[in-house]
Amino acid sequence: MRKILGFIKGIIVSVWALIAILTTILLISYNDYSISVLGKYSVILIDDDECKPFNEGDAVIVKKVSESNYRAGDKAFFYLPNAQDGVFVNIGDIQKVVEADHAEDSYYFDKDAVVGYNDMIGKADGAIVYHHLGTILSIFESRWGFMFLVILPTIFAIVYEIYSIIEEAKNDEED
Repeated sequence: MRKILGFIKGIIVSVWALIAILTTILLISYNDYSISVLGKYSVILIDDDECKPFNEGDAVIVKKVSESNYRAGDKAFFYLPNAQDGVFVNIGDIQKVVEADHAEDSYYFDKDAVVGYNDMIGKADGAIVYHHLGTILSIFESRWGFMFLVILPTIFAIVYEIYSIIEEAKNDEED
């Protein structure tokens, strides 16, 4: 029975450690728009129903492709650094691509947005979607969620290990 309980405890601790490490990596890789960027990949948490074809609560992994791969008609995620409504990450259909000789390409979206290549996140067509995982990740990445689900259990585990070492040392002295 002890072996089974030890095995179950090991699985729970391993899953928790994996989630804690993944969440920490995603938080460390945040950019100015609260999007986790890992190399050419961005993790976008969909928090409203305005990002069709994606649903609220989805986690979408988008790969940024080279400038030459964007075409008119592509659906793409992009940043709007000077957005008036506070929504800095958008999705839209590229209406027109203008190739400039001395600067980056410009992309015209259906939302009256003119975006340069540096503000492109990636195509929505090739995105990997995890339904409902965005809701869970947003809880883990929130300040309170990270504190209660990662930091406090870590502190508890450290204190418990220190206590166990002290108790073991006391038992060794008595023997």
